[in-house]
Amino acid sequence: MDMTRKGEPIGPEESEKARRQDRARICRALIEERRLVQAAFGQKLCANFNWDMLLELYEAESEGRDVYQSALCLSAGIPDSSAHRWAAKLAARGVFARRHDDMDKRRIIVTMTDDTRHALDRIMDGLARWAR
Repeated sequence: MDMTRKGEPIGPEESEKARRQDRARICRALIEERRLVQAAFGQKLCANFNWDMLLELYEAESEGRDVYQSALCLSAGIPDSSAHRWAAKLAARGVFARRHDDMDKRRIIVTMTDDTRHALDRIMDGLARWAR
């Protein structure tokens, strides 16, 4: 049985909601950490654009927002052609799924695959346990 921080038992719905909130909080902290490190040392020293894209996508999905490939590539902080190429490679590896927007076929919506989402959930859960 899960307990609140005050030691009171909570039900499964509340427990899952708290877990989702913890995951989102950890993800936002990781995104901010990446921004702070890049500001201090520069993009070239600490570039990890695949991780940046994963974090941005995880955050957006946790908030229920669609993510367009062009916006996701912007978050990576690398040239568009490189970012689009890497997004295509990650999709080919099964990390991302891509589909055309029903309202505007020129736009591509990017989502995480279930395996990627579950892996990131485990990472966020592990970091949340470590942070307690």
